[in-house]
Amino acid sequence: MAHKIRSLISNKVVQALESLPSRGKEVKASAVLPYIQVDPQTSQPPEFRVSLRDLYQRSIISSDGHKGLVKVGSSLTRADIRLNFKVNSSQLVSDVVKAVTERPINFWRKSGLVSLLPPQRVVVEYSSPNIAKPFHVGHLRSTIIGSFVANVNQAVGHEVIRINFLGDWGTQFGLLKYGYDHQNLTASDLEEDAIAKLHRAYVWANQRAAEDPTVAQTARETFTRMEEGHPGELSAWETFRTMSIRDLKRVYARLNVTFDEYHGESMYPKNACRRVLKDMEHSGLIRTAGDGRKVYQYGFTRMYYVVENGQSDHFSALFSILAALGHPWADCLTHIKFGRVRGMSSRKGTAVGLEDLLDGARQLMGHRQDLAKTTKREARLSSDTAEELAVSSVIVGDLKQRRQRDYEFSWDKALQATGDTGVEATVHPLSPGDTAALVEPTALALVKEIARFDEVLVETYHELEACVLLAYLFRLCSVTNAAFKQLQIKGAQQEVAEARLALFLAARHTLAAGMTILGLRPMQHM
Repeated sequence: MAHKIRSLISNKVVQALESLPSRGKEVKASAVLPYIQVDPQTSQPPEFRVSLRDLYQRSIISSDGHKGLVKVGSSLTRADIRLNFKVNSSQLVSDVVKAVTERPINFWRKSGLVSLLPPQRVVVEYSSPNIAKPFHVGHLRSTIIGSFVANVNQAVGHEVIRINFLGDWGTQFGLLKYGYDHQNLTASDLEEDAIAKLHRAYVWANQRAAEDPTVAQTARETFTRMEEGHPGELSAWETFRTMSIRDLKRVYARLNVTFDEYHGESMYPKNACRRVLKDMEHSGLIRTAGDGRKVYQYGFTRMYYVVENGQSDHFSALFSILAALGHPWADCLTHIKFGRVRGMSSRKGTAVGLEDLLDGARQLMGHRQDLAKTTKREARLSSDTAEELAVSSVIVGDLKQRRQRDYEFSWDKALQATGDTGVEATVHPLSPGDTAALVEPTALALVKEIARFDEVLVETYHELEACVLLAYLFRLCSVTNAAFKQLQIKGAQQEVAEARLALFLAARHTLAAGMTILGLRPMQHM
């Protein structure tokens, strides 16, 4: 949003290097630009800073250039040697407010920080539940984190393909077919609550198999016919899969999660796996036994597998095998690791499905809305409001953790109705007009926070840590609310009121952008 100022400062740094007697290697302004940052100190007038240590450690400048800039620097912090640049406040305010309010949906795309990222084709595989089984909370982190990884890649301009690799094949489907047949179920019975009914049929068949070995044998024979392509058996399996995906999509819609493609283990039959194993044997990677996978290629630049920490050894072995087989794209694969959630059970202490979790959260949030004196009447009457607050609380409760850490789930913390909230303003879009009236320290502090959005977005993208963006949004909420309390709109002179309203709209758009990337739905009122 402050691209003009960042460009000017990066050019000034390059000019300073060129004026040095021994400046070392040639440096381009575009190489310096990503390291120009807004100084977030709210007690100071707007300043930008560049860390000389960062430029040197990343080989942007040589040791001679580093020493030379230290000597000419007028404002240095010795703990982290940096140059500070004072900027024209009115110009910064105008540039930031105008950039956000004129392009509220993708205002950050014109940022030099974002445009420097080369476009990529990114595949993200996440969630991966089993069909014909309730969506368990064990898949929640993969779903939430995977959606965020896809969103942040899309936000910086990459083409993103979202894949859900389902557990949809195996002997268990022989058992499911046995239960389905012996309980006289039909496809029409699965029009409602398909997964619940299929799961009950599977549990029943599994219990029968434990009592009668012939049931397990029948199930194995049934699955063998599925593998051989028997039309009757495959028709039933396709019904199970289709109905399950339909129910899963309904649950995903509650989480604001979408996929471009649904894949599954069924896409990789025995013959395909045998070819991979033969290829590995021919390359001398295995001698007697091993595990391999047939990889479907998308011509991707990067592919992310969002799977918990416990699968690290599997992915490490998989990637090394693919590299040893000579596949050039093996280096483009990344395992996005995450920790486990402990204590994810119902309030009664029993194991809980995802929908049970969301339903309980919605009910509790609705009750707290009714008790809150500040809840607006139209919001109190809306179950949609309680739903969005509940889903947002569960998502935020997960994403505020460092991704690879295990954490203890707490119902009270996840569903607390107090804390950081944003500003609301029911207005029509307007031109920022003259922002010269925005001179108060709280107004300038808010502008600086908004101007940091593209910096934080790029950092979040590189680290793939949602908590980086979430921490920024919490801070932005705090600064916005402080400004909202001091900068009155009602009763102010027209030009002052319009300028302040434009500033709060810019803050609102920035909050909405960050929330959307995290997978949240911004609300219009609370």
